Amino acid sequence: MEAQTETYNAVLTALSHDTDGGLKKLLERILEWEKTHPPKNDFDGFSWFDVHGDSRTLNSLVNRLILKVVFKSNKYCAYRALDLQALEKALADYEGSFTQEAIAEQIPSDLFGVVIGHEDKLEIMKRSLNAERPVHCLLWGSPSSAKSLILEELARLPHSRLVLGSALTRAGLLDVLFNDRPKYLLLDELEKIKSTEDLAALLSLMERGLITETKYRRHRTIRLKTWVFSTCNEIHGLPRELLSRFLLLRFRDYTPDEFREVTVNVLSQRESVSENLAVYIAEKVLNELNSRDVRDCVKVSRLLKQRSKEEVDSIVSILKRQR
Repeated sequence: MEAQTETYNAVLTALSHDTDGGLKKLLERILEWEKTHPPKNDFDGFSWFDVHGDSRTLNSLVNRLILKVVFKSNKYCAYRALDLQALEKALADYEGSFTQEAIAEQIPSDLFGVVIGHEDKLEIMKRSLNAERPVHCLLWGSPSSAKSLILEELARLPHSRLVLGSALTRAGLLDVLFNDRPKYLLLDELEKIKSTEDLAALLSLMERGLITETKYRRHRTIRLKTWVFSTCNEIHGLPRELLSRFLLLRFRDYTPDEFREVTVNVLSQRESVSENLAVYIAEKVLNELNSRDVRDCVKVSRLLKQRSKEEVDSIVSILKRQR
């Protein structure tokens, strides 16, 4: 098992530096030859001309624990894959990470439908989603300005993973990336990611798409094509090298009219609240609780049993006394 892990990681690492695709094609030819030529004895293997590979490249693959030499003389050298199953799995995983066509997916036609305003920022994010290569976006600014609402919308995308920055102290980012292999990584509360290991993994993911973990008796590498969308209230404490990997999109407070419209959209579409009652809840939260946070409207709606205006008055009155 350990040899298989070493070979698997070695193949992925080698492919991550394969700028022209030549190594990948060579490994595919080796895999094809191996499958059609079961070994007849301990010395039976392929030579450079069987797989159309340069002998120096083949020897480098021996040093990387991908191939092994089974026979060598002054005029001839025969090779075999050190672990055929590990080679095949690594090639398949690498191909799956980079071939969009391999994953049949559809961006919902009503994506961001509940978001009111911020049309210019939504346009940038839609362009990012349709870009051939990842463009990462950081949504920052005032609380209750639709940042988290937008992340929740992005969480509807296939192969997305929503993570709270504060929660990564219990489950590291490396485990999220290796276990889930998300196409869209959604990080809420980016400023609460304090672990240097998590930050290093995030920087490498955004810059090269290459994730490596090296610990005692544990070494693994993976290549991902992942878009990162993140939120935070303030950017001043974030590392400069992290900020440079994002497109910065600044959000400000909703206007009262925008707040009312967003509340109606969210409560009617997500909480099954009638439009009239949603408007009433928005007015009460805005004027009685002095809040423009749509989350407060959602909380009030979920506390309702009879779904009446009198019940809204009672709940808002209680909440007002707590402030």
